[in-house]
Amino acid sequence: MTASLFSYDKPRLLQALAAMSPPARLACATAAATRLMPVCERFAAVQATGKQDRAREIVAELWQCILADDAGQQPWTAVLDEVMAMIPGKEVEGGLLTMMAEDALASLAYAVRCLLVDTPQEAEWAVGREYDATDQAAIKLMGVVPNTPKKEARLLAHPLIQRTLGRQHEDLVLLRRGDFAELLRQAVANPTFSEQELTGYASVK
Repeated sequence: MTASLFSYDKPRLLQALAAMSPPARLACATAAATRLMPVCERFAAVQATGKQDRAREIVAELWQCILADDAGQQPWTAVLDEVMAMIPGKEVEGGLLTMMAEDALASLAYAVRCLLVDTPQEAEWAVGREYDATDQAAIKLMGVVPNTPKKEARLLAHPLIQRTLGRQHEDLVLLRRGDFAELLRQAVANPTFSEQELTGYASVK
């Protein structure tokens, strides 16, 4: 019997997020951004941006807010502007790594916006950009343009995508338990892409 695949069900995710508390929505968004931090760091190192540690510092500040249930004194609007300025524009070359860094930093931006405006949609966008990053990688690695149902099914079954969707599913389980500390531990321990994978993607255009 073939195991069922995880899928990205946006309406169901939005429904689940709408039923959560604001700290839980923020934690959901921040967990996705956290798993993408190695992408931000690798991109910053390759591009020599001088901001290799900044994205992770912001993620750490978000987790402090979540665990303390207090937004603190951080000027979050200015932080959001800072993250937006870190997102690579179309003029930045670098192939797959640059595309994934765009998703990673956008996920972080949506997590910060989730703190500022708190809507289920902001949290879903943060989670969705993690899925998009794996989708971009799988498309490049497989050389498949998902323009038919059969090709889309092949893409969905890719281990990168299934691994990420499985982790996002586990996030919801932990959030329903209110276990933010374990969610943080899992997000740090299980990045979206391993260091070995990121090393391999550096040469993919």
